[in-house]
Amino acid sequence: MKKDSARTEGLCNFDAVVLAGERSRKSELLWKFHVPAKAFIEVGGRPMIQRVVDSLLDSMCISRIFLCGKNRRAFANISGIGQGMKAGKIVWVQNEKGPSMSAYKALKAAGGTRPVLLTTSDHALLASEHVRFFCTKAMSSDADLAVGLAPLDILKIYPGVKRTYYRFRDGKFCTCNLFAFLTRNSFKAARFWCGIETRRKNPVKIVSSFGYLWVLLYLLGRLTLKQGLKRASMVIGCRLGAILMDSPETAIDIDTYNDWLLAETIVSGAH
Repeated sequence: MKKDSARTEGLCNFDAVVLAGERSRKSELLWKFHVPAKAFIEVGGRPMIQRVVDSLLDSMCISRIFLCGKNRRAFANISGIGQGMKAGKIVWVQNEKGPSMSAYKALKAAGGTRPVLLTTSDHALLASEHVRFFCTKAMSSDADLAVGLAPLDILKIYPGVKRTYYRFRDGKFCTCNLFAFLTRNSFKAARFWCGIETRRKNPVKIVSSFGYLWVLLYLLGRLTLKQGLKRASMVIGCRLGAILMDSPETAIDIDTYNDWLLAETIVSGAH
């Protein structure tokens, strides 16, 4: 997994991991749409997983997709997914109990021959241009692991949207479910995340994993994004970098019914 050699091969230099498992069977969305996983919910007339896969492949940055879910047969019944599996463009990985363990398993399945872009099946508004932007920026960074972040301010175009965000001295940032594992050293981050997965929706608890002084600095608004990344890099043992995305859609995943309504509105062009 060498970035320099990958650069010489053009943009089609990543593998991708798409997490399509389900955290809870009690999800409001599963109940409303009568589906076994959010990945099967249609947005703009296409299952979310198909939208994500199409955007990845259309970006011309992705060689193979490692799809991590629970029921291979159900996913294979989606025509585009089934065809991709037969063609060898999509490789099935049976999911584990949680997304972090599933991600680590899928990263190992990818084999480390290329950098790996990790995203999720509920990233229904992800477009091919977003993938190209993120991959290009990631390849030019000096990080082991590049994380997509969106300034909270750019989400003002969609009033009412609610996202978990991190508040730093130099701004508020939302995660975008875009992660570029650029070196083998980056796998340390996947292992680290396995230990703190249950805290993912609580920024303060996440920060506390890096030491209580950093919690205090964070709560006082004294911590910059750069300082936070530097401290996280020291604790995890790999270099973390941030890729600031300029499209608000990259920060919107489908967690609630209101998220789905917003996505439908955006896709239809009514917004």
